[in-house]
Amino acid sequence: MTHPMQPTPHPHRRAVLGLSALALGAAWLTGCSTVTQMLAPRTVEISKTELLNKMASQFPMRNTVMDLFDVECAAPRLNLQPDSNRVLADVDLSARDRLFSKQYQGNLWMSFRLRYEPRDQTIRLQNVTVDRIAFKGLPASYEKHLTKLGAWLAEDRLQNYVVHRFSPEDLMKADKHGLTVTDIKITQKGLAIQLAPKS
Repeated sequence: MTHPMQPTPHPHRRAVLGLSALALGAAWLTGCSTVTQMLAPRTVEISKTELLNKMASQFPMRNTVMDLFDVECAAPRLNLQPDSNRVLADVDLSARDRLFSKQYQGNLWMSFRLRYEPRDQTIRLQNVTVDRIAFKGLPASYEKHLTKLGAWLAEDRLQNYVVHRFSPEDLMKADKHGLTVTDIKITQKGLAIQLAPKS
């Protein structure tokens, strides 16, 4: 019941007050939603093509093995393995026998994981392993010498090799929202870099 000393609000005013309350409620919910989105985990995608282009800048690689062969490694072909969270790489090789100037063609198969290095905000190769090296027509007695090529690639040239560097703009945006890289996953399409709130 309306108090006799209190005037009954005009219907138009009641409508305005009701809309204002709804607007304030909507703004509050929108604000909460924005904060939730800012703090929610996010994923940055790097495509397989982008990853390959970044790695290709390191190739071709050249080395002399045991003073017997001049070897050149071409840019790798990549096969993404989400189940094992690794990347398989198939590399074309060319070896020239320094004694007889004979050319041999071959392949090297290797695999690696990826890790985030917070000190310089980079993504680097990790646990690089060379699984097999084979040359067509190369005598078995010579082929064993080229196993050193695998160690050279895995340990000297590709271990911790930088494949992506976050830009200052990327870092400023992430830091502004209190986010940091927490994980890197291999997907069928490329890399999924997980960003989550700093602990």
